[in-house]
Amino acid sequence: MYHATSKFLLVGLESETVKRIQGIKPLDRFTHVFEVAAELPASVPEDTSVIIFTEKAGGIKRAIDARGASKALLIYLSEAPDEIAQDMLDELTDVWPLTLTPALATFYFTRLMKTLKARKDAWLNDLYLNATIDTLPDLVWYKDKEGAHLKVNDAFCRMVGKTKEDIAGRGHCYIWGLTPEQYEQGEFVCMETEIEVMKKGVTCIFDEHVMGPDGIVQLQTYKTPLRDEDGTMMGTVGIARDVTKLKKYEAELTHAAHIDDLTGLFNRRYFYEHIQQSRGAKPITLARIDLSYFKQINDTYGAKKGDETLIATANILREVFSDCVLCRFGGGEFLVASLGKEDTGSMKVAFGRLLEKIKEYCKTDESQIMLSANMGITSARDTETPLDKLIRESDLALYYSRNLGDGECCVFTEIVSE
Repeated sequence: MYHATSKFLLVGLESETVKRIQGIKPLDRFTHVFEVAAELPASVPEDTSVIIFTEKAGGIKRAIDARGASKALLIYLSEAPDEIAQDMLDELTDVWPLTLTPALATFYFTRLMKTLKARKDAWLNDLYLNATIDTLPDLVWYKDKEGAHLKVNDAFCRMVGKTKEDIAGRGHCYIWGLTPEQYEQGEFVCMETEIEVMKKGVTCIFDEHVMGPDGIVQLQTYKTPLRDEDGTMMGTVGIARDVTKLKKYEAELTHAAHIDDLTGLFNRRYFYEHIQQSRGAKPITLARIDLSYFKQINDTYGAKKGDETLIATANILREVFSDCVLCRFGGGEFLVASLGKEDTGSMKVAFGRLLEKIKEYCKTDESQIMLSANMGITSARDTETPLDKLIRESDLALYYSRNLGDGECCVFTEIVSE
């Protein structure tokens, strides 16, 4: 992808050495530009790639000063490399023989070209990596096995409100703004997942919660172990997607699919599903309730008053049948299911309390509405009786109670026995 120009400053070298170096063919995707001088300048251009010099050119100290802010490599040609002070050696990239035969010139300069190419390839790979991860909306991070963050992307920085430089080398407490107590309790970040990933040695997926700048954030994280060349564990790489809004939206959709919009009780479809899932081997008592005069309220006072009546009834049902599963079956009809009990008597007693609460509501209503209810009850000890059959039985009992008048309650088995 790239084409690089390497700029070489050759200072104090013999003319034959200069010719030999200039005659070596560049590697693919590289162009060489040479500048030859007798002495080192006070400073070199910042785009200088390499300074190759001798003692005659001004010495190592002067070469260091001339390099300045550039990233130029320093190559020193010396007859006595053993005499170079350690602090000066630390500044040099390499030391070459002062006299370079054609073979040695090719060997050393080719090695230098490969070094330059490795630097450029590393730069390109780093560019690829940064451009890729910083484009992602998901959080990306690399951590060592002690948990220190070595590299993160822009999305990670935005989430925690810190810069990459500030994050580098730091752990969870500092980055996420946790107290040591919160970290120990593991309330806002999972401490075990990193250990689990390194222990299993495979990519793992987790649902985790972290304390972000605006509160708790739910993340879906993918964590993969990183191994050294010899296979030993070095750390982990993680990718996290903020699913806080998604999960909230899913919960809202689930709620909308399960709940009657007006009353907040289960709708008919989810009532069936919930009972089927929860029933197991438990006995069940099922009651069907129908509001008397509900149609008249709608016709006389309008749909708004009818809605208010249904909402008030739902609240009364929650109060009276607090340990039961409640459903708005449709219109002014409701279902009440008591799981784990085959007790029609208790249901009849509760129906009495329901009627009292409805009377109280009618007295306090500004329109002084008239409202009552009827109930049909059935039950089953075994799990073989289908729910549809129980609902039909409760409907028959309800129908029978309507024939007896308002505020009546009938049990299916009592009808059958008659």
